[in-house]
Amino acid sequence: MIFWEKVLLKYPTKLQASEEDAEHLPIVFSEWFVAYDQGERVIFVQLHDDCVWSVPPNKVWTDYNSSKEISLETLTNLVPYFHQVTDFNLYMGKAKFNNKDVIWTPIHQWKYRNNRTVHFNETLTKGTNSKLSSNKGSEKSDPDKDTVETYYCLW
Repeated sequence: MIFWEKVLLKYPTKLQASEEDAEHLPIVFSEWFVAYDQGERVIFVQLHDDCVWSVPPNKVWTDYNSSKEISLETLTNLVPYFHQVTDFNLYMGKAKFNNKDVIWTPIHQWKYRNNRTVHFNETLTKGTNSKLSSNKGSEKSDPDKDTVETYYCLW
């Protein structure tokens, strides 16, 4: 049994999630629940096989086992291609790619506003799907070429 499943069993009474609870969650979390723990309303989320938690309205996430704070940078690194988008909002999943609005979807893909898949300038290498390290030193491709690739992908 993975640790997340043990936490689920430890808190059999789940509370109905509020709008504030949902707004409190970074987009990288898909499995979560709300429960009372030591008299406080706590959000528990699955992170890989582990569990992290937070008490709203704080946006501080803590590892359940180690009690270490999980930084926003660590959470951002979980989103593929985050280093190629600008104005990235970890809570709304909104960003810009080549000056066009894009959004991180619940099915774990970047999409344009017209629901077309975003095709980035590089491919992920094996092992970078779950944790993508920042590649700030890499050079970007020719913007004209990016526009052409985007144009063809919208057909």
